[in-house]
Amino acid sequence: MKIKNKDFWEKNDIIETQEISKSISNFEQFMLESSLRRYEKIGKIKNIKVFGCGTGRELAAIAKFYEPSRIVASDISQNMIDKCNKNLKSWNIDSIVSTIVGDAKDFNKVSGEFELVTILNSMLTFVPVRKDRLTIFNNACQILVSDGVIIGTVHNQVGVFAKTWYFRLRELLSFFLKEKVGNRDTGFKGFKVSGYYYTKKGLIADLRESKFRDIEIYSIEEFYAMQGRKYDRKKGYNNLIFIASK
Repeated sequence: MKIKNKDFWEKNDIIETQEISKSISNFEQFMLESSLRRYEKIGKIKNIKVFGCGTGRELAAIAKFYEPSRIVASDISQNMIDKCNKNLKSWNIDSIVSTIVGDAKDFNKVSGEFELVTILNSMLTFVPVRKDRLTIFNNACQILVSDGVIIGTVHNQVGVFAKTWYFRLRELLSFFLKEKVGNRDTGFKGFKVSGYYYTKKGLIADLRESKFRDIEIYSIEEFYAMQGRKYDRKKGYNNLIFIASK
């Protein structure tokens, strides 16, 4: 069944899939460490904006790692935020984390307030229109202090065999499809939503257009290779991870 993005994330059975743990992955830990190294020459990361927080899976790790003064977490789903608020209390971090229900495209009322912005959980995969993704990147840049850092993940066009060839065939039609080459339905639990899968080149272009610099992008396969380990992208998601500065 094809449904809208917000409706998808309001469903209880979808939310349950996001409540498995409060841990972060090894590549997310790498992004946290990279952002800290980037900003520690400037100062301490005290204020953090988290887009697409869901039920708060990464918030406990972020709070522990950075020991910030303030985290502002938002999500498009009211039900996700309700679950997140319960989790924050059980993790004893509700005193430093405030939550907002809202679309990331609309978070543009402040400027220069945060040292770090995160867009994890491949949130941008569920933003199928490039203009909207650019709006989110532009908002992220606006709310960051000078030299502030953004980290995040997106779905990659290169991964399992069927997905890789799907996008290779669409690339052959790029003259007609233009920026929609990366569009593909995604979702689970019997529901489909419109999505977008990035190439490394396309992600760099969007970050640059949004005035970010010193851009680092790695696929999960490349991240594992950096550690001298193997990653079978034929079986895994092979997401792209990105780190950039304002």
